[in-house]
Amino acid sequence: MIKIFLFLFILTTGNLFSQKVRVHEFPMEENAILWKITGDNVTESCYLFGTMHLIEKNYFLFPRKLKKIVKKSEVLMMELAGMPDQAEAMGYILLKEGSFFDFFTEEQTDTILQWANDKLGIEEPMFRAGFSQMKPFAVMQLGIQLHFTGKTESYELTFDAMAKENKIEVKGLETVAQQMSFFDDLSNEQQAEMLMQSIRDGDKGVNTIQEMQELYQEQNIDKLYQYITESESIIKEEQQKFLDNRNRNWIPQIIEQVAKISTFIAVGAGHLGGPNGVIRLLEKEGYILTPIQL
Repeated sequence: MIKIFLFLFILTTGNLFSQKVRVHEFPMEENAILWKITGDNVTESCYLFGTMHLIEKNYFLFPRKLKKIVKKSEVLMMELAGMPDQAEAMGYILLKEGSFFDFFTEEQTDTILQWANDKLGIEEPMFRAGFSQMKPFAVMQLGIQLHFTGKTESYELTFDAMAKENKIEVKGLETVAQQMSFFDDLSNEQQAEMLMQSIRDGDKGVNTIQEMQELYQEQNIDKLYQYITESESIIKEEQQKFLDNRNRNWIPQIIEQVAKISTFIAVGAGHLGGPNGVIRLLEKEGYILTPIQL
């Protein structure tokens, strides 16, 4: 299950297209994180790009070709329409009632406190004072950051800065509230297990991040999708919630957007690959997705 979070969401159009529908076989031969979208109702240049929300500098693929494409776009569409400010973000990670420690058994709490002391350098009194009103998701995010061994970059922050500099309109496929609801809808036991698994993974989590980054650098989106979803800890319902259902929800918005104006769409690379990934869902609607080498 943790691999889905590290990564850490149909309209049926009928016979709108005259060309024969072509859907890539799974797994596909092409390796690419940048794809051009064309079709009968696409009049401007539109692209689909797969990101990693947090990635070490050595794996950050951002050549001049990509910068040029982004700058020429009139709309940047990401999972979120820019990064929420600190006050808004805090509103979503704070509990409305109860305590962080209510999610965990006494034994689990001891493990968390020891982990926070050893890995985060936060002693028990400070941890209890600082995190008692936090959701488990917030602490898990801190744990995930420990799995990165080098300096990191963010595609979303980079794209957002480019949009501001070049006066490109930014749109979101989801809201912060929608994204957080995916975690809030989990049971207390599931939320607790997410954090405990992250702690148990330890060095394994570092290896997982490295392997995911290597697949990303190879631009092998189907293999990356398989790596995420074939974990023994992922159950079908979780895959549908965090990947498949979100992909399907995005398709109508993407279809509407690419019919209007030149658009650069950037979502997590795990959403591009797979039988129910954004690429194949768009192809099933009659669009042509062409890989662009970076």
